[in-house]
Parts: sequence; C-alpha cells; structure tokens
Amino acid sequence: MEIIFFGTAEFGVPSFKELAENHEIKLTITQPDRPCGRGMEPKCSLIKEEAKKRDLHVYQPEDVNSEESLARIGGVGAEAYVVVAYGQKISGELLDLVEVPVNIHGSLLPKYRGAAPINWAIINGETRTGITTMIMDEGLDSGPILLKRETGIGPDETAGELHDRLADMAGEAILETLTKIERDEISPTPQEGEPSFAPKLSKEDGKVDWTRPSGEVHNLIRGTYPWPGAYSFYDGKRVKLCGSRDLGELTDDLICRLPLREGSRDADPGEIIDTGSYGFVVKCGGDTAVQLRNVKPQSKCQMSGVDFVNGYRVKINEPFTDSP
Repeated sequence: MEIIFFGTAEFGVPSFKELAENHEIKLTITQPDRPCGRGMEPKCSLIKEEAKKRDLHVYQPEDVNSEESLARIGGVGAEAYVVVAYGQKISGELLDLVEVPVNIHGSLLPKYRGAAPINWAIINGETRTGITTMIMDEGLDSGPILLKRETGIGPDETAGELHDRLADMAGEAILETLTKIERDEISPTPQEGEPSFAPKLSKEDGKVDWTRPSGEVHNLIRGTYPWPGAYSFYDGKRVKLCGSRDLGELTDDLICRLPLREGSRDADPGEIIDTGSYGFVVKCGGDTAVQLRNVKPQSKCQMSGVDFVNGYRVKINEPFTDSP
C-alpha cells in the first residue's frame, strides 16, 4: 500500500520501521526540528532520522493544514495515511485527500482519548490497556475502530516500560490493520461506551500528595516516570521519585518490623517511618506506606533509596513536604 506517514515522537518508530519494510512510504511528515539541550541546537525527530536512513522524502511543515501543505500532500497520490504521535491536529480537508486515514492510539478506545493515555492509565490504577487503530475523523481520537489489541499492566510497570511495549505492539497492529484493509477483511465500527480523557501532562502533575493512599502514590510515581516525574521536597530541596513499591496498609505484621512500631500509625502523611528494615519508607494516607526504591535529588544523579538515606543522613520522622 502507498502511504504517507505522520509521526514525531519515539512511540511511532516501531510502526514506521514495520511500514518501511512492508509497504511504500511515499512521504514522511514530521514536526520541524526544534532547539534542544543546553546549547539549544536544532534537533530532528527520531522519525526523521529513520526516514533519512532509508532515503525517504521528509516534509516538516509548521502548519500541516496550510494551503501549501494541502497542495504538497495532495500531490503525492497516496492511498492511506498512517498517523501516530504526530503532534498536530489534522483537518477534515486534509483527511479527505486519502481514502484510508488511519490513526494508532495507545489505549483501548474510547478510554483515554488524548495526548497521554499511557501515563493516565497507570496513574489511575488500570490493570489492562492496549492499542487501537481507527479511521480518523476531526474529533479527538473519536473515529470508528478498526482493530484493538489488549495487554496487561504490571503492578510495578512504569510509563516508560509500558510505552516501549505498546510501541512494539503498535507496529504489529498497524501491519495487521493494513493487511486486513487490503483484503477487505475489516470494517470500521463506532466506538462504544463512555469516553475518558488523558490530557497532556505538565511538571506540576507529578507533585505527590502524601495524604492519598499508598497505592495512588505508587501509581503516580510509576505513571509519571520518566517524564514529567513525581516529586516532593525534602529538607527544602526538590527530590524526584523514580521508583517505588506499594507496601499497602500498615498491618500488625508490617508494623512489628518497623522501628517506630505502633508509632508508625501516628506519623503524619509524608513522614519517613523507616530507613532500614524495609529501606526508605514514607507514610501515606489511610495508614498506608510506600517504599522509595530510587530517587533523584536536585542537581544529582539518580540513586537508590538506601543510598539517599545514607548520603543525606535521613532520620526517622523527618518529613517530605509540599513546598521548599
């Protein structure tokens, strides 16, 4: 099949590779190169890098819906679009230029429409997610569904780990979708059920509320890793929380192994209640606790919770706070 591929983010790379090896990509459309790093040097997308390796034509419009873009894309004469993590809204006029405009989305639609479906699925404690391919319309991930593929979410799996698994699944799903379209073995079906939404995350979304139960704190930590990152403040300085374990309710069996014993229940949310037996443990709401496995102090490298305890001489009952 002759395809125009729209994509920018790393999530689209496995799909791009599969399509490049099994179909004809007549044009690759990706976001313009952007300044990046300390030197603010222009950096191209990973999709552009992959296209250049294959000597494929690349187009990087600031506005993909402009008259210039419509003329350029319309002149290619492709049969289908494949759109994955592109970064610009595609207009109805642009969609009408091909017979089959297909989008790949990292959730089981209509759940988690929007920019950050992988993060929000974990933050909200979902145990299953997947990949959906659909025919695009002008709405937000609202088009009719072509194919779904489902997978479980591990109890400690991070957004970064799930991202990579789903990206590989997306590559397999788009090949299957296009094959079934070519063979007339698949028909779009309307989305069913109440939609939920996954808006783009900001850095502030990673701020930990220690009054929440440990399961929610743990889900926030893993759901925002590696970006934007969960964080709190210790001794007036910002600490990024990179890995955790949900210890759950402070049962009698757990309390007898903690240095404060029954005093653990009297600690306020955010107070450190162990630095040894279970490692680096912080009290959460509802008499629950979370173990911090990996942290990144301000302006320092990531380290284990144990190394943080030792290096910063952390003491029992010292608190994490909401602000410096």
